[in-house]
Amino acid sequence: MLIVDQSVLDDISRGFSVPAQPKLLLELLKLMAETSPNVNAISAAISKDIAVSAAILKTVNSPLYGLSRTVTDIKMSVNYIGIYGVVMLVTGSLLKKSFDPKCCSIKLEDFWQFTSDIASAAMLIGQRYKPQIANDKFFSLGLFHACGVPVMAMKYNDYQQLLDQALTTPKIALTVVEEEYYGVNHATIGYYVASSWRLPKDVCQIILQHHERDFLSVLNGSPGQDLFAVLKLSEQLISLKYSDCTSADWPYVQEKVCALLGIDEGSLKTLVAEFTDSK
Repeated sequence: MLIVDQSVLDDISRGFSVPAQPKLLLELLKLMAETSPNVNAISAAISKDIAVSAAILKTVNSPLYGLSRTVTDIKMSVNYIGIYGVVMLVTGSLLKKSFDPKCCSIKLEDFWQFTSDIASAAMLIGQRYKPQIANDKFFSLGLFHACGVPVMAMKYNDYQQLLDQALTTPKIALTVVEEEYYGVNHATIGYYVASSWRLPKDVCQIILQHHERDFLSVLNGSPGQDLFAVLKLSEQLISLKYSDCTSADWPYVQEKVCALLGIDEGSLKTLVAEFTDSK
């Protein structure tokens, strides 16, 4: 496990506009901490935010969940996918609302679309290959794994140029390029955001290490490696969907990811076709 020095986290807190944990999320965490969480109280708290409620219902009623009937209110959502699943969807919706596009040097709409697609892909792949892990963890990891990117883009006006430059040097991980230019990287910042928003610790840890190309060098069967593998495959599939380009980390992790998930060459080609044919 990689541990971040507290002084680094303190520097992030002082030097970056990190979105504070929203009041709604604080309220939900308090309600969930009760011995017997009250579904009615949790549903009522979420329903007060119309925009978030609409986003939750849209997601729950999408093919992603494959429900047999239409969900019409938040309480029904809780009954179908569970309290934790709904709260994770709320958390993702609140994250997107926490950044002002006018103050950001990247196109946030494109960024959130890309990460949302990765989150959806991770959920589907997780259900298929690692069903023993709660699928909302895969969704949260997919959505939050790059949440440090908009934080950096809020601070650095030239951040988009750095991203463009990093694309020309795929042999060097993006986090390494960021460290060279800014002395900090989006994975560490993302870890800080995810931790302060109380995401599961194993999800936070993979956010911190999601660009470590040797993370699967020794397969140990841990849930963390499962999360990492599903995320990397999801990144690759969505990268191919949008640009027909291999994601920068994929050549370094492909063999181990496929071994861990039990995917052979033919199955991988089928997966690629499944995701890219929908573009």
